[in-house]
Amino acid sequence: MGHQVPATLEVELFASLPKFIASKFFGRSVFDLQPAKLSTTSLDANMEASMMASQDQILDPPNEIFYSANTSPVRPQSAVPSIAVTATEGTSHEETDDSRSETSPTTFSGSPASVYTTAVAGFCLCGKPCDGLCAGCCDTPGQQDTYYCSSQCQDADRPSHVQMCKAVNTLRTLHRATESVQDIYYMYRAKMFDRLVTSIEKTEEGGHTQLTVHENRSSRPTNDLDYLHKLSHKLFDEEYQDDEDNENKDKKAILTHGVSAQSIVWMHDLIGYFLASCAYTISEQRVTPVPGNRSVLSVDSKGYPDLFPRDHFILAITLLNAAGTYAFDLCGAQYGYFETLTPFSDYSTRGLANAPPTPFSGKHSIRWGVDCLRNEQSHRGALTRINLLASEKLVSGAVEWEKEYGTRISTMLQASPEVFQNRKEGLIHYLAYEVQTRLDNMAGEVAAATAAKATASSTGAVPAAASALNPRAISF
Repeated sequence: MGHQVPATLEVELFASLPKFIASKFFGRSVFDLQPAKLSTTSLDANMEASMMASQDQILDPPNEIFYSANTSPVRPQSAVPSIAVTATEGTSHEETDDSRSETSPTTFSGSPASVYTTAVAGFCLCGKPCDGLCAGCCDTPGQQDTYYCSSQCQDADRPSHVQMCKAVNTLRTLHRATESVQDIYYMYRAKMFDRLVTSIEKTEEGGHTQLTVHENRSSRPTNDLDYLHKLSHKLFDEEYQDDEDNENKDKKAILTHGVSAQSIVWMHDLIGYFLASCAYTISEQRVTPVPGNRSVLSVDSKGYPDLFPRDHFILAITLLNAAGTYAFDLCGAQYGYFETLTPFSDYSTRGLANAPPTPFSGKHSIRWGVDCLRNEQSHRGALTRINLLASEKLVSGAVEWEKEYGTRISTMLQASPEVFQNRKEGLIHYLAYEVQTRLDNMAGEVAAATAAKATASSTGAVPAAASALNPRAISF
């Protein structure tokens, strides 16, 4: 099936993704990515074990207790229980029968114990009621599941179903990937929040929610880390501080307020890593948001509102297998749009393009342009430095998570709904620990530099490492 891609969206994927990741985990450079068909072979339990054993140099064997190493500063013990990988989960959704390898990306799952079977009965193409699902395309938002009463009926339907199945599976992969990235971003933003919020006023009228956020901007930071502040759980009547719990809609709106461009920068490499298996092209699109049912207004301690206009950006993602083009909006929650993913043709109800699209990677991308800010001795420069350092732990932490628990991101995105949610929560927990550890190390570096400066001042000696005295030039 031909794939028509707008010329303005024909952009090379993931130009800045580290090459060691590409060569180590994909076996080829992401700079050479070409639209490819989904694999047409499946792994049963024995094949999966054999494959994992042959790839010990890539993935370490999983620990005896799943997620036992996740010791987040917020959650000393993991709240994510172990769910064993079943024979039907595997690393692919296609069939094991070699005779079907060229035509089918689907698996018939008729067993009541199957992770792909639900209690809701459907109808097979032969008219019989059944509960067997096509494992390749089930559980895709906005799409109907395909039911089969037997493998014979699935075989009969294969020629007409195969292309649609590939497209729907690609769409399901995108939904899960963007859901994961969005939840990771909420966690990351909670840890890297940079506004000292003292109180929040909430008014609701005519279906519209107005959040007035009062901030204290009188502090005078002495180092980069002083610009970071916790968004207190007490502002949302929560029992304790938890950077991983961001279900409150008011909290989501404040975490995403005014940081659309920054979100794409900090999540850039992780987005590329998650979308490598489903995206054909990605471009950045600046938009003028259409007011929704929620708004956020920041005011300082004197009551002066922050009316400075800020650009809003989304990502336009064109999928493989002619699965469509979608708008990915990381910061739509500030306007009341909590759906991360929207068909691009429908996004006009949320935002209107006000500039030509630009490549996701390359010299015109947002990520490329931010490097010039890292040397600024300013609020903007400080936040750029610490976020560039902290966000490195997102993609490197995801790689380490894959190695430590023997679960690839691509496997997680193809798992059953239950297993996918479990793996996603475990990954977020792992990355929260990694980011917090990086922040703790940065704080230790600042403390050491401050102590060295104090010692040098009292003794009149010149420290051996003068660069370490500047907390604004932390290096790791």
